[in-house]
Amino acid sequence: MLRMEGMTPATMMAMLDACIAMCQMCMDECMEHADMSDVCRMCAQSCKACMDACMSMKDAMMPMMA
Repeated sequence: MLRMEGMTPATMMAMLDACIAMCQMCMDECMEHADMSDVCRMCAQSCKACMDACMSMKDAMMPMMA
């Protein structure tokens, strides 16, 4: 996505949506074990951070979609 050459805004949005969905699924799974495992807790936190970054990127790209 950083190069953007040959990428359309719709393609980039779809990539962000896929990343958000994967992060959400991983975070949900890791949260089930977070109280028993530091690794799962850290993984859930990382997934949340990635998901938040992707959502921020989508918000920043919304003017391009109009």
